[in-house]
Amino acid sequence: MLDAIAERTEREMLRMSGIVGGDEVRSLPTATRSRRRLSWLSINIVLNIIAASVIAFFIDTLDQVIALAVFLPIISDMSGASGNQAVAVSMRELSIGLVKPYEVGRVWLKEISIGLINGVALGLLIGAVATVWDGNPWLGLVVGATLALNTLIAVSVGGTVPLVLKRFEVDPAVASGPILTTVTDICGFFLALSFASLLLAQLT
Repeated sequence: MLDAIAERTEREMLRMSGIVGGDEVRSLPTATRSRRRLSWLSINIVLNIIAASVIAFFIDTLDQVIALAVFLPIISDMSGASGNQAVAVSMRELSIGLVKPYEVGRVWLKEISIGLINGVALGLLIGAVATVWDGNPWLGLVVGATLALNTLIAVSVGGTVPLVLKRFEVDPAVASGPILTTVTDICGFFLALSFASLLLAQLT
């Protein structure tokens, strides 16, 4: 029983990484391995273009606050990492039957508490780093607030999306990762650049 659960979890983690169609081993034909990986990598191109469009919309703000560009990848990466932790927990609980697809509300409330604590902690940390690095506490405020809020969004999406997908009979192992990445990137970029636009006088 435990071996079966472990095997299923491993397959799901492979799919979350973009390796679909079963376990990948290097003895498989090169064309097969390439096709499995490209299936979601190709979709990710479109999703990344959407996230990049948010930056393009705020290009004037970014031109005036170049320092913010340094922290955008950090915000995206840290939020994504928090969201992936939530995805992993939900996928494991779905696999072993600890949670049902209709328990979205309960899972979300659990993740919100973690998101608030971790979001504030990470926001304070990165905000302090940004303040010391640039010498402008307003930049620290923008970066810290963005990471705190985006962490909250990331764990909410990461914890609940697998359940929603499962309820609609969509394989959560395949789709959760790209959805999480797109949402956290778009929200992170939008929040950071919106805050920067509002505080442009203090940042320049």
